[in-house]
Amino acid sequence: MTRVEQRADAPSYPPGWLVGQLPVGMRDDDLLVRFTTIFERLGETLRAGADGIEHLADPTVTTPGMLIAMGRWLGYDVIDDDLPIAHQRRIIAALGRALPWRGTARGLELLLEAVTDAPVVVTDPGQVVPAGEAATTDGVVTVQVATCGHLRRHELEALVRDEVPAHLGVDLRVATDDHGANGEHP
Repeated sequence: MTRVEQRADAPSYPPGWLVGQLPVGMRDDDLLVRFTTIFERLGETLRAGADGIEHLADPTVTTPGMLIAMGRWLGYDVIDDDLPIAHQRRIIAALGRALPWRGTARGLELLLEAVTDAPVVVTDPGQVVPAGEAATTDGVVTVQVATCGHLRRHELEALVRDEVPAHLGVDLRVATDDHGANGEHP
């Protein structure tokens, strides 16, 4: 990539940034200056990467490949390369926000709203009962989503099942299924 083709958001360095670090007497040697200029051009890529390292884990500015890696690092494989980059960024940001709430209705809502890009309602049967009394709940978490989003129905069901505590049942209700009657892509 030449200087003209550099991305607009990539840091740029003034010509001579490395040559300028040579001792004064060495700057007079034309061969050494040209040789150092070669490394200066090669070093721009490395320097730009090092200067932008703090942005690598920021879902608002990181690369698309890193978004997928971040999703997997957080334990989810819900990013699809075909999704618009803005949607991928929203999903990764939501994964981070939902992580402290994992296993709760709030965490599930945050996650599913980002993945489906639609409203979600989670009805949690949880209750607190005094010692010695029996719970009066059926133990089924009801999840109402407007759409499966980019996922197939079975993928959405697996995602929900992974998020709901193992001792609870799941009732997934999809209002409009974008992938046909059985949730499969055509």
